[in-house]
Amino acid sequence: MLPGVLAALMALTLLQDAAPADVRTRAEALARAGAIGEAIAELRAGLPGPTASPTERASLLTLLAALENRQGDHTSAAGHALEAAALFEAAGDTRLAADARNTAGLADLYAGRYLPALAHFTAALGGSVAVDDWAGQSEQLSNLANVHYFLGRYDEAASTYARVLTLVESHVSEPWAARRHRIVLANQAALHQRLGRYAQALDLYRAMARSASEARPEEQAQILVNQGVLYRRLGDPYKALDSYRAAQTLFATHAHADGELGVLNNRGIVLALDLRQPSEAVRLFDQAVTLARRTGNRREQLLALLYRAEAALRADRDEDAAVGFTEGLQLAEALEAPEEAWKGHYGLARAHAARGDRTAARQSLDRALDIIDGLREQLTVPSSRADFFQDKREVYDARMALHLGEEPASTLFGLLERSRARAWRDRFAWPAIGDLAAVQRALPDRTVMLAYWHASGRAAVVRITRQQASVHQLTLAPGVLDRLVAAMRTPDADDWRAAAADAGHALLPDGVLGDARHVIVVPDGPLGLVPFDALLVYGTPLGATRTVRSVPAAAALLAPAVPPVWWQMPWTTTLAAFGDPLPGRDAWTAAPGRLPASADEVRAIDTTLGGAHAIFLGADNRKAHLAGALSGHPAVLHIATHGMADPAAAERSRLVFSPASADGPAESLFLREVYDLPLDGVALAVLSACDTERGPLVRGEGIEGFSRALMAAGARSTVTTLWRVPDAATAQLMAIFYDRLQAGESRADALAAAKRALQQSAALSHPHYWAAFVLTGEDGPLPRAPRWSTLLGTGLLVIGGGLALLAVRSRRRAG
Repeated sequence: MLPGVLAALMALTLLQDAAPADVRTRAEALARAGAIGEAIAELRAGLPGPTASPTERASLLTLLAALENRQGDHTSAAGHALEAAALFEAAGDTRLAADARNTAGLADLYAGRYLPALAHFTAALGGSVAVDDWAGQSEQLSNLANVHYFLGRYDEAASTYARVLTLVESHVSEPWAARRHRIVLANQAALHQRLGRYAQALDLYRAMARSASEARPEEQAQILVNQGVLYRRLGDPYKALDSYRAAQTLFATHAHADGELGVLNNRGIVLALDLRQPSEAVRLFDQAVTLARRTGNRREQLLALLYRAEAALRADRDEDAAVGFTEGLQLAEALEAPEEAWKGHYGLARAHAARGDRTAARQSLDRALDIIDGLREQLTVPSSRADFFQDKREVYDARMALHLGEEPASTLFGLLERSRARAWRDRFAWPAIGDLAAVQRALPDRTVMLAYWHASGRAAVVRITRQQASVHQLTLAPGVLDRLVAAMRTPDADDWRAAAADAGHALLPDGVLGDARHVIVVPDGPLGLVPFDALLVYGTPLGATRTVRSVPAAAALLAPAVPPVWWQMPWTTTLAAFGDPLPGRDAWTAAPGRLPASADEVRAIDTTLGGAHAIFLGADNRKAHLAGALSGHPAVLHIATHGMADPAAAERSRLVFSPASADGPAESLFLREVYDLPLDGVALAVLSACDTERGPLVRGEGIEGFSRALMAAGARSTVTTLWRVPDAATAQLMAIFYDRLQAGESRADALAAAKRALQQSAALSHPHYWAAFVLTGEDGPLPRAPRWSTLLGTGLLVIGGGLALLAVRSRRRAG
């Protein structure tokens, strides 16, 4: 199908020119009755000869080309439309020439000739701009965006759709604006679907449904097709089939061959992939291939070939599948369709593997990955890059699974690094991907990095030290991770040791730790929610004998080194801290209560750390004060507040601050806003809040929690939480943590010491109270400044024999 290409849905441009009225009238009447073939015959027979008025001939040629596009005769349509454009240009009619070139572009778009289509739409747009034809500009911009979409240029597509929307909204009173508004919303919804943004797509479809009755039948049908695709993605194949059947009725009634092709393909997809009826799906795809060849629609032919091959593979017809994927690949390359090309290589790899040809399978997977990486490098918008891997990570997984245990650790490590946290790494412009030797050189002595892979019930870990690297396959029993997390989140669970032992045996097999004192974990997928230092190793929590920290990708060790600053002047701002939020109305959830121990927590940190501090408590714990607090470039940012993690939608995850007024709503710092905070000078960001390391699992990126956002904004390390911890226990842990930091210990050592102290307490020994806190990012001591009490006690501020005492102290604000 052509998702979102509603601008191309056969707009019968009723040109008001000097064309022979009787021929035009009869042809249009036949077209409205669905007799497209008869209408085309009428026009061809009634075309004026070369000696007639050029505009009369050009007008009928444009209408003829539009009808030929509807019938699927795209080669004839392109030829007739270009002839019409030349005649209009010779007659000096720029607007109608632009319309004819747009029709030629549609013909090439339908036929999969994307680069010629791009040229025609660009030329048409230039003509419409020259004569201030706003309606023409909106249509041609939409079509340009559609070409970018099919070429995998998603950034260009998104920005061009946005241009159309701006243009439409600035001419909202024009008669053409309402229809064009529906079209651009449908196009944007299709782009959201391609990039895995299903919630945004569904919102747009709901907005369009309110005015669907005003749309043309073909447009209504295409919206139904796109909506069906979305229902299928959301796990409701039966509702998807209902949408497809309704669309097929509309397409058939109005003789829209391309639309019928799209519905056939989508029905087959549901049967093959969702309802597990591959043989029936093959029959539908055979029909689609035959129809596509007859009409010349190579785009739908390509899709039908690939999906037919997929259905054959699922029906255990491996040879048939291999032939189909090969034919589809040849057509994808001819059409310069990279999305379909990688899918073809991926399908062919699975067909080779099913036949036992592992070498050929590996070669096909490598080619698919090369295309995926090339496509992704064309994306410049961070949000697009983050969503890009959601439906492509499985290709990396298939490649790793194929030769797991047979290839060197460097190969598997390289694949792991290519497949995850790419959007996060892009913010730092780190060029090295999968350079195992460079990572080994960056590892300190007695440190082991454990880079995990987890996919579809299979798992492995690449063990890396300065001296060697090895791959260990893991056996994860069903439910082992869920039981562990459930036991950790419940403070009265008495079976946590059994769950921690099972998970420890699965994730930390014999030999992976060696004599290492420090462990760096690179989690994958759901392993990002595992409290590794609570895993039992020979009956003892891992964190009891070793320090543990995590990084989103091994490339974090290759970040440019920041020159260490050991001591700062006592008036240097070292801490910005927020705590004890006041309750306020919350538009998202019930108003959260106060956290009284968080005020004590912040005051204890204020007393412990040296230097100047900016403290915001109670009513002064305002989101609006963040910018000012960070302008002093504190080494530590500490926020003790409520955290709201939304595992389904990262855009709703947030930190809660006090309301601006007593009766006002609570203020929220949303996860997306954290990315834009000026944290370049922050060595450590601590979110002493609930669930700040949780969030939605983005395939190819990992858990989208606050630690990644803070580090992307510039913080070099973070402490966040995996679950809700009572604020009194949190305050006790933080007091010890900061005391050890002020004593000069590294961040990992200080956090490990604080956790061990809580384990010695009878009331707080359960991992629920200490294992939730996760250190992410770099290690090492923090920059320190002396405490004023220490300086005053030694008389170090006596300058030149006088008592020039610079009594700079905390800017303490209490509510």
